[in-house]
Amino acid sequence: MRSFFLRYLPHFYRIEYFLDSYFSFFLTKITGSNFKNRTKNRLDINLLKEKIEKNQKKRLAIFVAFHNSNELPISNLNYLDILRKTFFEIIYVHNGELNQDIKDILKSKGCYVICRKNIGQDFGAWKDSLSLINYYKLTNKLEWILLCNDSNFCLGGSNAEIFIEKFSRILENKKEIDFISLNCNYEKMLHYQSYFLCLSNSVFQNKKFHKFWKNYIPLSNRFHAIERGEKRLSKKVLNHFRPKVIYNSHELYKNISLNHTNFKYLIGNLPKSSFYLESCIDLESKNLNINNLGAKKIINALESYNQSHVFGLLNVVFLSNPFFKKDVVRMGTFSFSQIYELLNLEKLQLDQFLIEEIMDLLTRRGTSYSYLESTRTAYRKGINPFGTTFDYHSQTQNLKDKFFN
Repeated sequence: MRSFFLRYLPHFYRIEYFLDSYFSFFLTKITGSNFKNRTKNRLDINLLKEKIEKNQKKRLAIFVAFHNSNELPISNLNYLDILRKTFFEIIYVHNGELNQDIKDILKSKGCYVICRKNIGQDFGAWKDSLSLINYYKLTNKLEWILLCNDSNFCLGGSNAEIFIEKFSRILENKKEIDFISLNCNYEKMLHYQSYFLCLSNSVFQNKKFHKFWKNYIPLSNRFHAIERGEKRLSKKVLNHFRPKVIYNSHELYKNISLNHTNFKYLIGNLPKSSFYLESCIDLESKNLNINNLGAKKIINALESYNQSHVFGLLNVVFLSNPFFKKDVVRMGTFSFSQIYELLNLEKLQLDQFLIEEIMDLLTRRGTSYSYLESTRTAYRKGINPFGTTFDYHSQTQNLKDKFFN
């Protein structure tokens, strides 16, 4: 009976979730909701025009945030610092209200602030913002548009400085690339992850791009945003252009293999459900070739999954990525102790207040097992509350069986 229940309950929740989201969207439509009135809580549009006119690099970032109205996370401030240092003008779109003092801080950081009703989550905010700048013909003056959000922690510190230099160098190489993605997800269908997509004007002025956003329905539904948003954007638009993925598995393996002292960090920052892969590495062995082969086996075993998750911590350690996903504990990929140990690495040079902020948010969200009695909530957040030690959102149990067989 339990197996029958577990098998069909997600189908019920999926139908219910979509009916709810379509009904909510229908209500907004009949009340006359559109991008103009959803973005009316903003600064004078002429301020944004002036910012773009003065920007010599002609770069604009649309940063979508969702946090308490009276707080501005340190992580978000770190993110804004990276955007400024790579010469982006910033539209800070908050899906909800913000207190005036928070708006003032953002304005002092050079941001053009928009507060909107949270319709359609991040994809809804990007659609409204793109509609706004298209309406005022601001895209004609731009070379790059960056779509990003605060679904990642931004660590700042030494990794941020390395990223700024690397990202700046890639941006100047426009003749060979059309868009830049932080990560590529190879699970089920290859797609470029939408929380950081930097698009050249050859992309955002293309008819395919305009058609995608014209047809996109901004439902407040996680799975709709992934399937009809992130994946379809890759399939219908981005796959026709030249990509540059900043963090990938082959460069990760290369950096791991450079020095055998790194192998302890490889083992310590694997997904907790993949602990069986630890047997590939012998920390007591001085045979570098054997452990390099073991490291390659580990990377090969995990690279076909969601790389922003399975390699999330490894990319911070070995590729100096200043970002990692906020849901890696709640989704069951990593443990609190793994995150805490990572944040306290001396080479990252992180602010103690940032470490406390990150750990506080993670602990308040809990682990996947915190949702055993909240299966409806778990489903809507993409969590498997019935997961075993070996399970997270990817099929790591199958991977484990293949490994041992």
